[in-house]
Amino acid sequence: MRTLRARPLALVAGLGVLLLMAGCLLLGYRLAQLAAPDVTAAPLDLHQPQGRALVNRLGTLTGRLVQLENEAATLARRLGVPPVAATLEHRPQHEASGGPLLPVAGLDRLEDDFTRLEGTFAHLSEAATARELATMAYPYRMPVAGGSIPVSSRYGLRHDPFTGRLARHSGLDIPARHGTPILASGGGRVVSAGYRGAYGQSVLIDHGDGLTTLYGHASKVLVRTGDVVMPHQKIALVGSTGRSTGPHLHFEVIRNGRRVEPQQYLAHVLDKGPGTSGR
Repeated sequence: MRTLRARPLALVAGLGVLLLMAGCLLLGYRLAQLAAPDVTAAPLDLHQPQGRALVNRLGTLTGRLVQLENEAATLARRLGVPPVAATLEHRPQHEASGGPLLPVAGLDRLEDDFTRLEGTFAHLSEAATARELATMAYPYRMPVAGGSIPVSSRYGLRHDPFTGRLARHSGLDIPARHGTPILASGGGRVVSAGYRGAYGQSVLIDHGDGLTTLYGHASKVLVRTGDVVMPHQKIALVGSTGRSTGPHLHFEVIRNGRRVEPQQYLAHVLDKGPGTSGR
């Protein structure tokens, strides 16, 4: 689920696409070899069953190759790599064409190559899907509607707003108007929704791989325990319930049971200005 795991997966998938490109070029080369003139081959008679069968098989293989080209372009876009170059040169239907008969053994080998290539596509598609799911679950999105918002109190040591004593703050405080939508920072399953002591009305989301996020001090919770939520889905409304001095979201990231610095997940969307007050 972590960035360091998604990045190698993207590299592996991209390498797979490059291998696929090489496979397509190999198929084109094999087609050219099989289409080389054969002075010993008997002329193709389209009126005979064998001739019609060979033409049908060749047409089927051509259709499969065109389909694989389209799938390769789609997969390349999903993986963010340059699209695979076309293997076949498409020509207008009115142009004259011709060529020698392809041997049956050559068509059999070509069909085997297509079967292996289709298997490669299946594995690459699974890798792309896994990467997309990992990205969807990773909590890197702003948890409050409104774009880049300043933080009023950061993770770490601070002066407690109630006692004035030095104390540890386990998350980020993001001020917002009462009723502002609180959004899921990543996709996952709700493991807790409701009143949670000093956190007040809160939501806890499990993102998998030991990673969870907590959203506290809400005025209203909009999801229930067991719900599956999507990234940036509205899960609650900003409030000041629990141990709070005013409307804001208290946001925590918990990794393997320990509170960690949320800014390492939200650094690209947080206001860089300092903040010290509120919980």
